[in-house]
Amino acid sequence: MPLLAKNKSQKAVDEDFQLPVLQDAGPSLRKGKQINSVVLNRWQSFWAMGRIRWHLFLLIAGRLHHPLKAMQAMRTLIQTRRKFLGDSALSKVVKVGERYYYEYNTPGWPSQAFDAYHLAELSRIAPIQEKPFYLKNVIVAVTKKCALRCEHCFEWDALNGKETLTVANLQKIVQQFQDLGVGQLQFSGGEPLLRMPALLTLLKTAQPSTDFWVLTSGHLLTLANAQSLKEAGLTGVTISLDHVDPKIHNQFRGFAAAYDWVVEAANNAHQVGLVVALSLCATKSFISEENLFRYAELARQLGAAFIQVLEPRPVGHYTGQEVAITIEQQKLLEEFYTNLNYHPAFQHLPMVVYYDFQRRRAGCAAAADRHVYVDTDGRLHACPFCQKPTGKFQINDFQATLASLRLGGCPVV
Repeated sequence: MPLLAKNKSQKAVDEDFQLPVLQDAGPSLRKGKQINSVVLNRWQSFWAMGRIRWHLFLLIAGRLHHPLKAMQAMRTLIQTRRKFLGDSALSKVVKVGERYYYEYNTPGWPSQAFDAYHLAELSRIAPIQEKPFYLKNVIVAVTKKCALRCEHCFEWDALNGKETLTVANLQKIVQQFQDLGVGQLQFSGGEPLLRMPALLTLLKTAQPSTDFWVLTSGHLLTLANAQSLKEAGLTGVTISLDHVDPKIHNQFRGFAAAYDWVVEAANNAHQVGLVVALSLCATKSFISEENLFRYAELARQLGAAFIQVLEPRPVGHYTGQEVAITIEQQKLLEEFYTNLNYHPAFQHLPMVVYYDFQRRRAGCAAAADRHVYVDTDGRLHACPFCQKPTGKFQINDFQATLASLRLGGCPVV
C-alpha cells in the first residue's frame, strides 16, 4: 500500500488507502467504549477554518487599523506556518466541546489564549506589543515520581528521587511564564497525576490566558480525576502509547497494566470533554507502514484529536545506545505526517505533529524561541532532549535567562 497516491481518482485513492481492521488490538481495546471521531469532515473543517480566519483577520485589523496591512500580515502568518508545518493548506479541524483545534500546540478557538498567541506571532512581523518572544509551548515537569520504568525515559536519572519543587515553586514558574506570555503549558513528570492536588491548585490559580495540558501514561486518569481536572481548567491530555500491540507497549513501559491505563484514560478524558492526544516514541523496531496505520486507526477509535510523533534520542535511559532511526524511516514518518494532515483519504483520522520534521524544514523552534522545558528541579532547558540546563526559575532576572537560552540555541540541531 503506497503512502502517497498521485494522479489517481478519489475512488482509486480510497481503495489504495484501505486501513486494517484492528481484530488483534487486544482485549483492552474491546473493553473500552467505541468513541466517535472528533475530527470534522472536510466540509465542516472548511467552514470552521473560514470562521477562524475571519476572526483572525478582524483581530489583526483591529490592531493594525488598516485592512490591506491586515491581509498582508495574515499572509505572512500563513507563510510562517507553512515554513514549519508543510506546504499544504490546512484542511483538517477537530472540535471538542465548543472549541476548534487545527494544530496540537496552538490554543483552541475561540479563547483568550488563541487571541493572545496569534497577536504575539503578529508582533514578530509588525511589532504591536512588548512580547516578541511570547512562547507557544512550555513543558513543566512537576514530579520525579513514576510507577513505570519506560525504555526511553529522558528523566531517568531523576526518577523517583526526592522532590525539590513545592506547590509554591510550581505556581511561581507558571506565573512567570504567563507574565511573559505562553499559549500552551504542559505538565509532565515523572507521572504528573501522582501530584493531583498540586495540579488542581496550579490550574485553579492560573490566569485564563493559557491552554493547559497534562502529559501522562494514563496512570490515575480515572473518571473522577478527569472531571476534577476539567473543572479546574485543563484543556487536554497527551497519553503515551508506544505500540499497537498491548504486550509490546507494556514491555516498553515496564508495567503490565500500562496499555489498559491508556484505554481507560482516553475513555475518561473524552467523556468529560478533554482534548485527547496520543504520544508515540517511534522506535526503529516500530516504524513500518502497517504499524503506523494501525496506530492511526487505534488513535481514532480512542477519540484522539492528535498523534504526537517523537524520534528517540540517546538521552536519559537511552544514553549511550544507538537509537536513531534511519533516513528511510524518517521519510516514512514524514509521508505519514503529510498524508494524515492533508490527504482527503485520511480526513477521518487524527492530525499528526512531528517536531523533527519541522526542525529539519525550518530549524529548531525550541530554546525559548517558541518552546522551552523546565525539569523536575526547576532548571530551564532548550527542550526535554537537550539535557543542558541554563538556569533555574528562582533567578532574579528570568527574562535574561531565557534570552541566554535563546542565544545558545538548541544543542541537538
